[in-house]
Amino acid sequence: MKKSICSIVVMAVAIMTAFPAAHAQSIMKVGSTPTGIPFTFLDTKTNTIQGVMVDLVTEVGKDVGFQVQVEPMQFSTLIAALTSSKIDLISAAMYITPARKEVIEFSEPVYSYGEGLIVPKADTKDTRPSRI
Repeated sequence: MKKSICSIVVMAVAIMTAFPAAHAQSIMKVGSTPTGIPFTFLDTKTNTIQGVMVDLVTEVGKDVGFQVQVEPMQFSTLIAALTSSKIDLISAAMYITPARKEVIEFSEPVYSYGEGLIVPKADTKDTRPSRI
């Protein structure tokens, strides 16, 4: 059975349901982590969280009409910060799990991981017959 593993932008209480609230407030507090390269990471030159997920939520904000205020936090605190209203949504790479789905609502997946194994060519032995 093939696992469906997804990295998603978590727009809890789904971003679609957050749209009306976004119009009422001009700034959305977005929880994100500094350790999920390339999805989220700390840019040491600007001391800000950057990455694909930050870019994505910023563009959604432009389309919908809200500004993004990224709140850096540890991954393990994201859901608690959302459910306690310290942040308005999460934008980070996060697997959808049954336990998480009981507590928060997810957007559609924006990226799916594939599985693979990469080894140096020097560590492999080519047993195919040589062709001349």
